[in-house]
Amino acid sequence: MDATEARRSEFGPLRIDASRSELLVDGNAVEISSRAFDIVRLLVEAGGKLVTKEEIMRRVWRGTTVGENSIQVAVSTLRKGLGPHGGLIRTISGRGYRLADTVVKARTNLPAATSRLIGRDGILDDLDKLLDAHRIVTLTGAGGMGKTCLAVETARRQSPNFPDGVWIAELASLANGKAVPHAVASSLGLELPDSMAQAQRIAGLVGSRKLLLVLDNCEHVIDAVADLVFTLVRVNPGLRVLTTSREPLRTEGEAVYRVSPLAIPPEGESDVNAIQEYGAVELFIDRARAIDSTFPLDDASLGAIAAICRRLDGIPLAIEIAAARAATLGVGELARRLEDQFRSLTSGFRTALPRHRTLDATFDWSYDLLTDEERRGLRCLALPVGPFSLQMAAALICGDGESSEALPETMSGLVIKSLVVPEPAMGQMRYRLLETMRAYALAKLKECGEFDHVARRHAQYCKSILEGAALDWQGNARPHVLDSLTSMDNPAGNTRSAIEWAFSPTGDVALGISLTLAAVPLWMHLSLAMEARHHVEGALAAFQAGLATDPRTEMRLLTAHGIPLISMMTANADARRSFTRALQLAEAADDPEYQLRAVWGLCYASINDGEFLQARDLALRLYDLATQSTDPSAMNSADLLLAGVLKVMGEYDAARRCAEPILNQVNQGLDRPSSGRFIFNRRALALGLVGAVMWHQGYVDQSTRRLEESVEEASTHDHVLSLCNTLGNWVAVHMFFRGNLVEAERYCAMLFDNASRYGLDFWVLWARCFRGALMVRRGDVEPGLLAVRQAFAEMGDNVAHPRYARLHWIFADALVRAGQFEEALRIADSTLELSQRKGQFYIVPELLRLKGEIAGRQGGPDGRARADALLRAAIDIAKQQGSNSVQLAAAIQLVHVWEGREQRAEALSLLAEIYARFSEGFGTADPQEARRLLEG
Repeated sequence: MDATEARRSEFGPLRIDASRSELLVDGNAVEISSRAFDIVRLLVEAGGKLVTKEEIMRRVWRGTTVGENSIQVAVSTLRKGLGPHGGLIRTISGRGYRLADTVVKARTNLPAATSRLIGRDGILDDLDKLLDAHRIVTLTGAGGMGKTCLAVETARRQSPNFPDGVWIAELASLANGKAVPHAVASSLGLELPDSMAQAQRIAGLVGSRKLLLVLDNCEHVIDAVADLVFTLVRVNPGLRVLTTSREPLRTEGEAVYRVSPLAIPPEGESDVNAIQEYGAVELFIDRARAIDSTFPLDDASLGAIAAICRRLDGIPLAIEIAAARAATLGVGELARRLEDQFRSLTSGFRTALPRHRTLDATFDWSYDLLTDEERRGLRCLALPVGPFSLQMAAALICGDGESSEALPETMSGLVIKSLVVPEPAMGQMRYRLLETMRAYALAKLKECGEFDHVARRHAQYCKSILEGAALDWQGNARPHVLDSLTSMDNPAGNTRSAIEWAFSPTGDVALGISLTLAAVPLWMHLSLAMEARHHVEGALAAFQAGLATDPRTEMRLLTAHGIPLISMMTANADARRSFTRALQLAEAADDPEYQLRAVWGLCYASINDGEFLQARDLALRLYDLATQSTDPSAMNSADLLLAGVLKVMGEYDAARRCAEPILNQVNQGLDRPSSGRFIFNRRALALGLVGAVMWHQGYVDQSTRRLEESVEEASTHDHVLSLCNTLGNWVAVHMFFRGNLVEAERYCAMLFDNASRYGLDFWVLWARCFRGALMVRRGDVEPGLLAVRQAFAEMGDNVAHPRYARLHWIFADALVRAGQFEEALRIADSTLELSQRKGQFYIVPELLRLKGEIAGRQGGPDGRARADALLRAAIDIAKQQGSNSVQLAAAIQLVHVWEGREQRAEALSLLAEIYARFSEGFGTADPQEARRLLEG
């Protein structure tokens, strides 16, 4: 095979061996069908370009006429065979498929090396051995010892030993231990919302993957880190954890390595060659020559460098700062000033300077050598959390109305003197202070009495950035969403810090409230709904304490309070109260925008509570408000909510008309939020809803395609909550209805797997009920019923919640198949009463059909008469709703009721009339049964 052919046979982790008709993923052979192999070969050879459906049909099926459904099934099977790489295959709606441009997820999030690690070879070797022998290794030591650099370099060296990658979580910016699980989950790429970020859940998602996790700067959240690490390593045998902290975790299995200073030349060492072999001297020379390539290394200079390194106790950070000064002052002048500084610090003491004072001494003399502008700049730069841009530096140092002409020179001076660390990222420069230096500068800021002044600037800057972010009010990402956030590399950390100051005794409550309101879309975008709720409730408490009185502010706070509650699908009574009061204020203020938001929240809360009659009125009102607005995201939400409510109420034609515009939009980006754990992928749900409606209307094959597209949309974009919603509400249900038990079982397993991994207990119960019902239909009656009963037992007081109506129907259907008619009838009756009262009319004809089946099975003239009445009522209601499929199922049952009797002819005539409306789906169970009855 020539080089060109080889290139066309590989794409990311995929490689095609044409001679053996074999697909290799990450070097391992994968068993797939011949058609799946032909498809993946086409995609690989296309090298990321589009492969149309027509081309796939022509080259894979080779003249055989097949429907699009066959391609979708083959692609779905192929994705499953690719395992974690299944997302490489992207669907280009209505056109075909291609392999993703970004074909491989990075196996690490470690920062790129910007300089070599000097004088630490022995420690690195020791750490390699410790990680081989221990599951948990902690690097301890005072600030400035280089723990982070050692951990990162060790992780780089260990990378080949961890096929699932090495990952670092920076914990320095966290306000408290509660944020640790979410930070770790995000670093691992799990994107868990904070309400689901728990140690056990993270461990379950990591599974048996062999990876190295680095947790940096743990000392201020040490207890939370210890708990998390213990759980992770106990559950995951392939996991190793490397932490940096000023104190050990003190957890079982931990190996502690105390990081020592760099080696320094002893007093009296005069051999200049020997002096240069010591790590402290080597580091000093390397850093000085990085600034000045002509930095002298004569005998006198080397002797002075050795003395400086001894005075600095070999602490790497102190040496780096000193080297930067030596490059500008000269090593002799540096040594003299350093000696003077230390003499003043130790005046009155006969003993040597304690090591823990050395770093402060180094900072002090370096700080004193700065210009006034540089000292002021360094103090101001203590406020940013994590890396920051020149724009943020200007906002903090210069402020409003102050000249920024001197800013470049100030920043350049701080960088040259190694007090500010430059970090190039994606073509732009970012800056940061090491945590030790940041703590020092913060102390100086407070000492000078400037803290509140600069903290106000920091909060105002965060507010301006958040208000300019391209996020809508639910956290959905508009085009180029991150453009306005790039000046804050850690927007969440900076916002937390700013809010904490604003609500402090010396802060500014009004600014804190405005900042909180501006931050809610960001928190929702990052799936931090619990954090959003916490901060908004703090702002509400301040408002209610009389620290702010503007009714519009209260309206905005109440709306912001309801959004995370709705997203968490909990505490809907609280959400309802917040949105109700917000709506009253919005109406009083004649504010259509906040009327829209409040009505949206009330509608969502009504759906979650199962109050569908109320939800319909609210959805119609929301639709009118959204139509009057210019917000396309609001229109999408209104269309989808109204479609969902209408579908539940059995108004299928109207529901489809509302949902289909979402599918026809050109700009689908509005329907794909970045994190997707709380905010739904509206396109995925619209596809599922339309697919469910089309099944009712009798378009069975088209329904299948839409349902599969719904799963594909949610899976491809990693929207777990959307995936569980479409699987539980529509996909698994309708495969179950149409008798496709193989597909129903597959989708049920998919629902159970995703719901279990992400702790979506509501959907776990659905999956378990489906699983039990499937067992009953396959003939495993007793264990299947037991599984359903156990799931219902776990519902507790929620068992009568309207949202479980479908599960009650499934339970009753399983009981009928088990011959337990009385219990089935009791469940059907109670569910029917609840559904009619709450507006869940879609399920009424299905329950009537089930009751008719029970009456028919009980037999006798009275039973047949009751069955006839119930089945005809089911057919009439289903006809009003536009559900041909439910009519067909009821008519089939009616024919069975009158088996061998004269009424059977009329039942067959009715069945024929309904069956004639079908133009597809003849390979599914009910149409096949109808045809058998009509032909027999």
